[in-house]
Amino acid sequence: MSDLVALQRDYLLKLISDVRTDHDLKFLVIDSVVENIFGYLFTNPKELLNYVTGVDKIDSSKRKGQASVDAIYLVAPTKFNISCIDADFSNIPPKYKRGHIRFLPGFEGHLVQFFHSKRYISQYLASLSEAKLGFIPKESQYFQTLGIDKPLQIFFNRNCGDLIEKNIKKTINSLLDICILTGEYPIVRYSEPLPNQTELTPATRLVKKLAFEFQNTLDNYARDHQDFPPQSNRPRSVFIITDRTLDLFSPVLHDFSYQAMAYDLIDDIDLKTDTYHYNAENEMGENEEKTAKLLDLTDPDWVDLKHQHIIDASDYLAGKIKEIIAKNPLLVDRTNVKNTTDLLSVVAHLKDFDEERRRLILHRTLIDACLEINQTRQLAKHAEIEQDLSGFGLNMEGEKVKSIINPLLISLSSKEPSITDKVRYIIIYALYRGGLVEQDYMKLLNFLGINEEHDFFSHFMTLFKNFEMLGFKLIKDDLKTKPFRKEWFHDTIIKDSNVYNTSRYIPAVGSNLSKLITNPLLLSEDFFPYVKDKPIELLDEEELEAAGAAASVNSSASLRNPRHKAAWTKHSGSNAKQQNRAPRQRFFYYVLGGVTYAEIKAAYDQSHLKNRDVFIGSDGIVTPLSFMKSIEYLGTPREMLDLDDDRKEKETVPDFFFDSLAPVAAPVSQKHIRSHNPQHAQQNQQQQEQQQNQNQNQNQNQNQNQNQNQNQSVASPPPASSSPVPDKEDKKKHNKFQKFFRSKKKE
Repeated sequence: MSDLVALQRDYLLKLISDVRTDHDLKFLVIDSVVENIFGYLFTNPKELLNYVTGVDKIDSSKRKGQASVDAIYLVAPTKFNISCIDADFSNIPPKYKRGHIRFLPGFEGHLVQFFHSKRYISQYLASLSEAKLGFIPKESQYFQTLGIDKPLQIFFNRNCGDLIEKNIKKTINSLLDICILTGEYPIVRYSEPLPNQTELTPATRLVKKLAFEFQNTLDNYARDHQDFPPQSNRPRSVFIITDRTLDLFSPVLHDFSYQAMAYDLIDDIDLKTDTYHYNAENEMGENEEKTAKLLDLTDPDWVDLKHQHIIDASDYLAGKIKEIIAKNPLLVDRTNVKNTTDLLSVVAHLKDFDEERRRLILHRTLIDACLEINQTRQLAKHAEIEQDLSGFGLNMEGEKVKSIINPLLISLSSKEPSITDKVRYIIIYALYRGGLVEQDYMKLLNFLGINEEHDFFSHFMTLFKNFEMLGFKLIKDDLKTKPFRKEWFHDTIIKDSNVYNTSRYIPAVGSNLSKLITNPLLLSEDFFPYVKDKPIELLDEEELEAAGAAASVNSSASLRNPRHKAAWTKHSGSNAKQQNRAPRQRFFYYVLGGVTYAEIKAAYDQSHLKNRDVFIGSDGIVTPLSFMKSIEYLGTPREMLDLDDDRKEKETVPDFFFDSLAPVAAPVSQKHIRSHNPQHAQQNQQQQEQQQNQNQNQNQNQNQNQNQNQNQSVASPPPASSSPVPDKEDKKKHNKFQKFFRSKKKE
C-alpha cells in the first residue's frame, strides 16, 4: 500500500538534498504554511537536522543566519515572504551567503512582478524553482488542497464568484502535484450534473471546468517533462472528480465510526490542527491537562481504531488495556478493578510503558466522551430513521418502511436528541421526499416548539431554502410541484447481520469506487464521462473509428500511445501471471467543496476490499454541524464571511530584521539603500544628506585653500572638517606636514 505521507516526506527530503552548497552546509528557512505541512510529515522536527544545519521560521526574531552559509527558503509565495528574503540580503553583511528559493505553488502574476522589483534578491539568488507541495497529506490515503478557506462558500456562494478562478488554480496545482508525487498519468473522469441542477445552481458546472483544466495542465506538464510519467508496469490509474452536490445525505447523517463521531461530537478537538485537549490522571494520581495529535504518523492505535464502529473501538481498546495489564501482573494491583474506568486508572499508575500508556489513556478518554454524548442524545436509538430514509425507505431487512413519517415524528417528539439533530432528521426526510412545501417545514418546526417568533426560526428556514444553492430544491413551490429529480449514487446494506443497523449507509464515494474498480462499465458514462483517453477495450465501433481518425490527424493524441493508453490494456490473457505480479492499480477520488469522514472511510474500505491503492482528496472536511452552518451562510454577503482570500496581504517586514545592521563608514556609496524598511530608509536618507553637506563644505574649503596657496608647489591636504584650525599647536603640526610634503617632492 502506497502512503502519501511517506511519499511526500521522501520528495521533500530529496528536494532539500538536491540543493548543493559548499561543504553541504545549508540553513532551511520556512513559514507557518510549511511548518503546518511538516507537522504531518515528521514525528519530530529534529529529523530534518540530518539534512540541514538548522531550521528557522522566516518571521522569527531569533533567526540569526550566517553570512558564509547558503539558505534554502521553502515558503509560500507571498509579498511578506518575498520582502523578508530581500531584507535578509540588504543587511551588511547579508544574513546568508546565497539564497535557494523553493516557492510553494502559486508564484505568478503580481507576485512575480513584486519579486523582480526587489533590489537585493537577484544579487544573491542561487536558484529558484517550485516545490510540488500543493496539498497536505493529512492521512496515508487522504490529501487536502492547500490554502482554500471555507470552500463551500467560495464555490457555491454567488457573492464569491470572483474567488473561484483563483481557488480552481489552487485545486489544479494540488491534483497535478499528487500525480507528480505518485508518478501517475491518470485517465480523468468527472461527475455530470442533471440539467435541472445546473439551471438551479450554475456552480455545479465547476466540476467539468476543473476536470478539463486539470487534464490540460497534466498534458502540458507531460509534454514539457519527458521523464513523466516514469516507466512502470503498474496499471494506469483513474482520477474521478466530483463535488459536494453529488451526495447530500452523507454530510447530514451521523456516522458512528470512531473518527467521524469524535470530530462531530467533541468540542475539545481542534478541527484545523487535529489536536485533542483533554484531562487525564497521571502516575501521581493527579488530574492534569493534556494535548495529543490525532495523526496516523504519531499514533498507531489511532490507525487501528479510527474507522471502527464506536462499539468495536471501545471493545478493542478494552482488550488492549487488559492485555498490557496481564503481561505485567507484578506492576499493578487489580484487587479493586470492577470496570473499564478502574482499568484505566490502573494503566495510569503503571511505572513503565510511557508512550503506550499515554495512547491508551487518550483513546479511552475520547471514546468514553463519545459514548457519553451518544447516551445523552440517544443518537444510536434514533439513527434508524436516518438509515431508513437515506436507504431509499428500506429497513434492515430490505423491506419498504410503511408510513415512514410516523417513526420520524417519534424521533422529533423525543426529548433526548438536540435541536440540530432533529433539524437533521427533517432535512434527511425532505431529501428523501424530493422536497417539501414551506408550510410543511413550518409545521415540523412548530412540532419542535420553534414558532415564527423563535430566535432560531429564521435561521432554520434559511438553511432549508439555501439547499437550492447546492443543486437541490428542498422547498417546493406548491403541493402540485413534482419532487425534485436528482440521481442518487449512494447505496445501503440490507440483510447483513455483520453490519450495525446504525451503519448501513454507503456514501456515493464507496459505491462509485466499488463499481469503477470492479468494472469501469458499471460506472455510467452518462453521469461520469471521460475528459479524454477512454480505454480502448471500452470503445464501441463508432468511437474506435473516431479514435483512429483522430490518431491519423495528430499522432500525439493516439490512444495507442503508451502515455495515453490505459495500462490494463497492456496485459493479455496469456500474460496473467505477469499481471498478478504488477503493482496495484491506483484510483484517485476528489470532492470539490468538502468531504466527510464517512466518505474518507469508504475510500479506505474499497482499498482493502478490492486490493487497490485508493486516495481521496478534497479542499476541506465537513461535519454535520459545520455543513449546516455553511449552507445557512451561502447567501451571506462576501464581506461578512471573513475569508482568508479577502484579508489584506501583509507586506512590511518586522523592525527586528534590521537590528543587526553593521555601522556604516563615513564615505558611503550613495547608490546603496540599506533597507526597505520605511523607518530605516528615512534614517539612511538623512545620513546621505548630511554626508552631501559635508562634501560640499569640503569642496568650498578646498577652493579657498587653492586660491590662498596658488604659488605653492604642493597644496596642503584638505582639513578634516569645515571649521578653521583653532589653536597654535594644531598650526605647528599643519606646518610640519607641509614641510614633509615639500621635502618629499624635492627628493
